[in-house]
Amino acid sequence: MTQTSAPSGVLPAAAHRWPTLLGLGFAALTLLDMENGRSLAFVVFLAALIYLGTAVLGKPGTVWVLFISSTVAWVVLDKLEIDAWPALVGGAISLIVLGLVGGLLRKPVLTAAQVPAMLVFGGAALLALTLSPQAGGFLVAAALIGHGVQDVLVWRAKQVVARSMAEFCMVLDFILGVGIVVLSL
Repeated sequence: MTQTSAPSGVLPAAAHRWPTLLGLGFAALTLLDMENGRSLAFVVFLAALIYLGTAVLGKPGTVWVLFISSTVAWVVLDKLEIDAWPALVGGAISLIVLGLVGGLLRKPVLTAAQVPAMLVFGGAALLALTLSPQAGGFLVAAALIGHGVQDVLVWRAKQVVARSMAEFCMVLDFILGVGIVVLSL
């Protein structure tokens, strides 16, 4: 009789932590391409918008579809030199209205918190765009770190979004936030 054991080593551990590795990769690529911290305001806005959209839908697994589609849309619009901000703000307003009408505020606390989180993080991202590159960058960094704290809460509670997204997003948000501060000094 042969006895099998669970695979051990670096590869299985890395496969289990794929969201962390993906977050590290996205953070590295983003920081290498960063014009200034303020230019990453869209990351804060998209993070809050994707979480709000997932909360409104009430299906945590849809978060990856929202993430991929919004990221592709942002890149395409950027390459075409089309300002995506009006669509982002319009999308946020629409989702807030849908969430309020649909009873989102009567859901569990972390789910209901996505409405004020959109207002806070979205507002910070928009305000950052009006500030100097350095001041705006520091505001974006603070918002990213704040969203990273929310990611930890969501990950621990296993609510709002798939845990894999919360893990990916917490790594991305914390590294980008700290990276902006370090690179801005």
